Amino acid sequence: MTLVEDVLGARTGETVVREVDLVYAHDGTMPLIIEAFRRAFTRVRARVYVFFDHVFPAPTVKVANLQREIREFAREQGIPVIQGQGICHQLAVELGLAESAKIVVGADSHTPTLGALGVFAVGMGATDTAVALGLGKTWLRVPESVAVTFEGSPSRSVMAADAMIHVITALRDYEMNYRAMEFFNVPFSFDERLTLTNFSVEANAKTGLIGDYSEGHVRELEVELSSLPPMVAKPHHPSNGVPVEEVEGTGIDQVFIGSCTNGRFEQIARAAEVLAGEEVAVRTIIGPASMNVYRRMVETGVAKALIDAGAVILPPGCGPCLGRHMGVAGDGERILSTTNRNFRGRMGSPNSEIYLASPITAAVSALYGEITNPEGAL
Repeated sequence: MTLVEDVLGARTGETVVREVDLVYAHDGTMPLIIEAFRRAFTRVRARVYVFFDHVFPAPTVKVANLQREIREFAREQGIPVIQGQGICHQLAVELGLAESAKIVVGADSHTPTLGALGVFAVGMGATDTAVALGLGKTWLRVPESVAVTFEGSPSRSVMAADAMIHVITALRDYEMNYRAMEFFNVPFSFDERLTLTNFSVEANAKTGLIGDYSEGHVRELEVELSSLPPMVAKPHHPSNGVPVEEVEGTGIDQVFIGSCTNGRFEQIARAAEVLAGEEVAVRTIIGPASMNVYRRMVETGVAKALIDAGAVILPPGCGPCLGRHMGVAGDGERILSTTNRNFRGRMGSPNSEIYLASPITAAVSALYGEITNPEGAL
């Protein structure tokens, strides 16, 4: 059986109804969920958490009013609201919300981040999430799975983001719709494992899981890490991956290091090692994935190293990733980001360009003001 079949207790292609162990949403998706919920239900019957992370603190009156409505619904239904403590996917892990869980429904496409715990975690739209709230159950068709097996060890300039840009690019012409991505023989740390499953969505996968090797996959992909170079995804899709040397020298206006993809402590600390004692040449914004990450940055001196280098540290949350506040891209600007998406207009102006890279590549590039190969600069 594949990892997915084992967790769901059914074979590929079967349709099942299963109890949901955890449901969560955030300030960007909860208003539509509330609207859909009220059309069919009166009481929440699931274990639910709501996070304010996408646009917090509220930058406009409209957002403030929407957040007030969420708080009122949460009080009515007895739902915990966690505000300003970080990104929902990161906090779900840090707070142990998914411990012993098998099935998690999140009202955000990057819910599969939790698959690093071996959980079947899936992002759903407002209506399906509202049903999970009202019934405590959801229906699923058991997806086929693609196996990604790692071999060798990465160089000190290569991180999980590089591996995933390579994987997404390799699967660009393969139909991943409603297929799961399963990772085996993973040599990365836990912080980096979360990057793997988080990024699986950008291959159009239903979800991603990490576990012991199993059988029954529709395709197998081997990734030799020892020969993998640092990668960059060119505009306007994560599957436009190339070795960084192919775009080296491309001028940039802003670097963003953070998000639910690369905003954990290890990833920011590795960027700080590059920037310590140096001075950035372009706007450099750091977005910790949680308050716990931020606290460790302060306690270990990572925050000081970043500030002394000229970087700006944001409150924990999604920040510039979705182009709503705190680092929005302007017309004609070129951004180098450690987020998971570089669609046109994703971080602000539709006339901007977004390149994706690892925190190490992003940090080195921030020093030079242009995309730079970390293998030649470290």
